[in-house]
Amino acid sequence: MSIANETPKINVTSAEILNIESYIQRKNTAVLTIMFTDIKGFTELSEQKGEQYATQFRMKHDEILTNIIEQDHAGLIIKFIGDAVMAVFSEPSIAVERALQIQQRLNEFNASQQEFVPINVRIGLHMGQVSIANTLQADVFGRHVNRAARVESLADGGQIYLSYPVFDSAKGWLTSYKDLLWQNHGRYRLKGIEESIEIYEVISRNKGVPKPPLHGHKEKTVSKLAVSVLLVLVAVSIATLAAIFYYKNTTSVYFVRFYPDAMYLDNAQPIALAGQKTDQSRQVITDIKRGKHIVHYEVTKSDRYYAELAINSGINNVELKFKELRLPSLKKFVSALAKENKLSATENFNYQLYGYNGEKIPITGEINLQITSYPDDKDRALIHDQYAGSLKINDKVYTIAQQSFTHKRSDTEAKRIEPVLIYQDEYHAYYYKYYAYQTTFDTEIYAAFKPVVNQ
Repeated sequence: MSIANETPKINVTSAEILNIESYIQRKNTAVLTIMFTDIKGFTELSEQKGEQYATQFRMKHDEILTNIIEQDHAGLIIKFIGDAVMAVFSEPSIAVERALQIQQRLNEFNASQQEFVPINVRIGLHMGQVSIANTLQADVFGRHVNRAARVESLADGGQIYLSYPVFDSAKGWLTSYKDLLWQNHGRYRLKGIEESIEIYEVISRNKGVPKPPLHGHKEKTVSKLAVSVLLVLVAVSIATLAAIFYYKNTTSVYFVRFYPDAMYLDNAQPIALAGQKTDQSRQVITDIKRGKHIVHYEVTKSDRYYAELAINSGINNVELKFKELRLPSLKKFVSALAKENKLSATENFNYQLYGYNGEKIPITGEINLQITSYPDDKDRALIHDQYAGSLKINDKVYTIAQQSFTHKRSDTEAKRIEPVLIYQDEYHAYYYKYYAYQTTFDTEIYAAFKPVVNQ
């Protein structure tokens, strides 16, 4: 399948939507990283080698990619479209890792056999928010799938191309991979997408060097002379404005490059920006005083990105460097089929919150969970469930007393409770909840940020 020039409309069936929604709920996220792959030269291979050879070739390809993508339930394959694969991940760093593993495994496979010609796969990754309150926004998901497919269409066999959001989120989590090269190939205009997309490539150093797209329309940059003139004009303007602001003791703030939706200042105040998202620089309309601040935007109730911000008198041109803070959770389940099923689990955590005035608040602790589920000795239609646990926050322990209840194996609707509060402070809270359906008993202890309230 070739999508370099024409990408077909990708329809997602209702069954596939249900699979995606289930994955979103299991991973407790509203943001998905979408992987799109296809085999370079597959159409020509089918014509030259015949349908039987091409089918066996594609089956081997499908087997390799499925084993890597869905290992440990990290990713979910949504569908196979001819020789293309569409999959989703809850974490961009895992998506990049699996993409690198795919290229490594294919290299090993190609070198180890002579039955098939080499399998050369190109990979594209894009991420974005696709759900609200764990409900899939199908039209938004479709747009993100289209972007992932367009990014992939620029790559050559063996390459992995990323959009900027994937690069920005994944690189900081993959610092232990010392052999990786990350290359910015510039901005490209892609068919069916209004704004240009910044294309990045990731590759292992021992696999070669990054290569820019062989096709596609790269956005032209301003000439060096124009940049020099512009810099001179900007410098003069900044000097003039800085003097004015100095005497008036006011500030002016501009954000550059990346503008997340619904940003907040110091956990309290929504940030308003002038201009459009495609602008290279946008002025902050919200009044920001001199000094140190924090900026955050929310992905889910348990996942935020924070950036530290220092504002001085005069004009401030700021490129926010966001770091993810994902609050901990511990979710386990047991299945009572023929005998008692017990499970104990522990999750240690260590993270840092930001206070309203920007102070850093270290949080350490531990989540413990014990769950049991077993069928009734006399009435096999009944299943008995028990759970207990504890939460330790900065050396103080909050205990969940043992709870017991019974549900029916034949229940057509799940039995669940609304989240129960265990602990809370000014900034976040911990809850527990359970879910029982037929033979399965699912329990979770998790943290969530408190909604922003204007101070």
